[in-house]
Amino acid sequence: MKYILLFIVCNVFLSCKKYLDVPQPRTRLSSSTVFDNDATATAAQLAIYSQMETGGLLYFITAYTGLSGDEFRNHSSLSDNTDLASNNLTAGNQLVYNLWTNLYKYVYQCNAVLEGIGRSSALTPAVKEQLEGEARFTRALCHYYLVSLFGPVPIVQMTDYSVNAAIPRSSEEEVYAFIVNDLNIAMNLLVPGYKSGTNMPATERVRPNKWTAVALLTRIYLQQGRWADAETEAGNVITASGYSLMTDLNSSFLKGSTEAIFQLMAVVPRYNTYAGANFILTTTPSSISIAPAFVNSFRYADRRQQAWTKSITTSSGIFYYPYKYKVGQNASAVSEYSMVLRLSEQILIRAEARAMQGKLMEGEADLNTVRQRAGLPALSGLTQTALLDSIQTERKFELMFETGDRWINLKRTGTIGSVLLPLKGSDWSEADQLYPIPQVERLRNPNLSQNAGY
Repeated sequence: MKYILLFIVCNVFLSCKKYLDVPQPRTRLSSSTVFDNDATATAAQLAIYSQMETGGLLYFITAYTGLSGDEFRNHSSLSDNTDLASNNLTAGNQLVYNLWTNLYKYVYQCNAVLEGIGRSSALTPAVKEQLEGEARFTRALCHYYLVSLFGPVPIVQMTDYSVNAAIPRSSEEEVYAFIVNDLNIAMNLLVPGYKSGTNMPATERVRPNKWTAVALLTRIYLQQGRWADAETEAGNVITASGYSLMTDLNSSFLKGSTEAIFQLMAVVPRYNTYAGANFILTTTPSSISIAPAFVNSFRYADRRQQAWTKSITTSSGIFYYPYKYKVGQNASAVSEYSMVLRLSEQILIRAEARAMQGKLMEGEADLNTVRQRAGLPALSGLTQTALLDSIQTERKFELMFETGDRWINLKRTGTIGSVLLPLKGSDWSEADQLYPIPQVERLRNPNLSQNAGY
């Protein structure tokens, strides 16, 4: 029954065609009916996570930013892919357009949930609060990736297509403020524990909880330079019950991993994660592999190279690929879920926040927690500059090939040009750190301006 219900609600949302120019869907299940009871309202929100996973949202963010950055090497002859890898994007690039439209599609769906539960008087109060918190978190997550990739973007808070189709871009500061507001509301609505699809206590971490909202909030605090807030909130996540780093790196991305804060459940039979199905190489790559320079940058004794990367030898040479997810297609069982947020990032966020406040010993302690898990020796007596540099180096290898973190973090720290210019040469310019606003969307919405350089 629950799978039939989920399918119906997915069909309701999948009928939406465009990111902002979306009329009221015409389906066999009206939105008023969806929010008449806890089960169907919950299914509406769960459908968003299912689409994120089956549509490969996290994989494509990782793959595309990795091609734009220093993580991946392009093997595709398609012009959209080669333009992405050579940082010669145009406003007509289909890959960039797909990121934009998919992220706004999920924003639209979150708004539909928020409007639906807002109108409903039939939902259990606890379920209503849970769904509002989840929808606000998910909407914040989508806006976070939009502002990270495109800079100023429209803030979309409703499903009225006549309004949405003319929304201009808001400044990055305004977008971050909107995200913080959504996350503050979400963290106060969501409970510390995890919920099942029937809103019962659960062990799987596939629905956002209080700490999921807090974990995303700490990213925004780093972006805003709110070091004390980042330290406090990351500390709250780190010390929350149930979270710990997996001793075995090979277990970090399993479903049920104790370092998982939020994962997307694999929902297609005989498939695990979208990333595992697409990153793992079985023959000469036709799309992407890890860039040789990135492979060569690993330090001796770093266990993450062996645990989280792998190589294949073909007649064309040796190719390396991400191996955080170790299960590909047609698996006999589901053992891995896609990681959205995890504990080691929070430890590195607190390390940086502490270092920026001059708390060098405390920052070193956090840094060494991640280093020693990776088999690297502890560091001590670092200057503030050396500590911050070491934290960024650690972040490079701990969060590589993961939700676009490398690209976004290079932008945040202002080091993207110094890293990519030596690799990309004349193909790189500072304007390349923002993707172009898709031209087709600018034709639909005359209030959308374009980023510099496009």
